[in-house]
Amino acid sequence: METKEGVRERAGCRIPGYVHPIPAPGAGGRSLENRKNHIELLRILSAFLVLVNHTNSEIFLNNAPSLTWFWSITYFFVSKPAVPVFLLIMGALLLEKEDSPRKTVERIFRIFVVFLTGSLLYTLYYGYRNGSAFSLRDFLFSLPSTQVTTAFWYLYLYLGLLCMLPILQRLVKALSRRQMEYLLLLSLGFCGTVPLLQIFFSTPALSGNFIDGMIGHYLALVLLGYYLEHELKLSRRTFLLCLGGCAASLAFQVAGTYLLYQRNPASYAALDNRKLITITMTSACLYVCVKYLLDRHPLPPTAALAVRKLGSLTFGIYLLGDFLISWTRPVYAALCGHMHIVFAMVLWEVFLFAAAALLAAGLRLAPPLRKWI
Repeated sequence: METKEGVRERAGCRIPGYVHPIPAPGAGGRSLENRKNHIELLRILSAFLVLVNHTNSEIFLNNAPSLTWFWSITYFFVSKPAVPVFLLIMGALLLEKEDSPRKTVERIFRIFVVFLTGSLLYTLYYGYRNGSAFSLRDFLFSLPSTQVTTAFWYLYLYLGLLCMLPILQRLVKALSRRQMEYLLLLSLGFCGTVPLLQIFFSTPALSGNFIDGMIGHYLALVLLGYYLEHELKLSRRTFLLCLGGCAASLAFQVAGTYLLYQRNPASYAALDNRKLITITMTSACLYVCVKYLLDRHPLPPTAALAVRKLGSLTFGIYLLGDFLISWTRPVYAALCGHMHIVFAMVLWEVFLFAAAALLAAGLRLAPPLRKWI
């Protein structure tokens, strides 16, 4: 049987959009890429949910509680695990390695170039659309602190996490399983539950000084990804508990948001906070459920190949998403003229995803761009 160390040495490490050669089959039976199909499927799902998160909210924001409002709120909270799941994937794939300083610099440089180029292109696009002049000085001086488009907040976060990656890679190997569980329980569980209680019961808040002493929420999510992928033992009971956890968390968020609306219709989005235990639990449970299902029921070779190919496009889909949302909004308006806004929204989002995937695939045909998109 192949050792754990051997798997780590051969494991492909990939953020959404980073392409690596498909490893050779392992000695244990299933090939390594087949064991990672759940990662690709989660990446595809998260890329789609990012588009949902950036489009769907206009429905419930423009409606009072009704069947349409409840659908939109439910769909909205279904989309909230998008970024947390990306971070879980980062931890699952990258923390099992030990990168050299050169490799770390290469990772940071790659994402920085994409971040800088993408920010420049979005600035030029929005400037052209709004009829405003471009100032290179203003662009460069504002970029370190101000994102130029909605989705790019994640690139700031990702660059910061990449700077911490070598430390995290060594940390997970130094911690015992119990120590990691304690860290996760404290950083994600306790620090994610107290603010939730405060929202509904006006309980005392945690001191910011106390929170500053904790490992950060997003760092903890990356560690959680490693734990779920490499430490958690999958079983039918675990799967059923996580399936129930997803449903219960989603129901709580929808019902809680309705309650908050009754309290104050002008401000009821307090549960839209990735640091709350509700979204963290939904994200972790989703990861475990997909991993369990694909582990027990592997994809056929043709489907697995399609999933891996589409998974390789998700970084490009993410980068192009805001542009296509802005450019294709008339498509949504036209669809609304022929069907209910709920169905129009879903069709528009599917169209956005497909268009972004095709555009990303087309750009990747150019060899100079293949490394970056």
